[in-house]
Amino acid sequence: MTKYKFLSWSAILLSALLLVLPRLIPICNGLMKNGSPMNCHYTYQAEFLITLIALILASALLVLRTDEARLLSGFVILLLGITVVILPQTWALGICEAGGCQKTSFFSTIGGSLLALSGAGIVWLTWRGKE
Repeated sequence: MTKYKFLSWSAILLSALLLVLPRLIPICNGLMKNGSPMNCHYTYQAEFLITLIALILASALLVLRTDEARLLSGFVILLLGITVVILPQTWALGICEAGGCQKTSFFSTIGGSLLALSGAGIVWLTWRGKE
């Protein structure tokens, strides 16, 4: 298996794990004073959509043949991984201080960082192979 396929499969696996992470370590289901869900609910709804896009792009990497398409897909996966890391921060959407939400945020930060690294690796391998 080539390094490129290894990074593609690792991006698929990380995206799938990030998709099911709130099911494995659930976030709180608390409500604010006005009855609307807390910020952590909206943060993980956004992270679900972002990791779903990352899963689709990582799966597409297995069938893409041109260097430009691989380069663009890897770069977008890199950006999506960075977005997964940024979303739980208090200056972005943020999360509450409950224990489950903090645990889920910790593991999504690790998963998002690894997803960004795999996207950067795909970009680097594609760029190096292009020269």
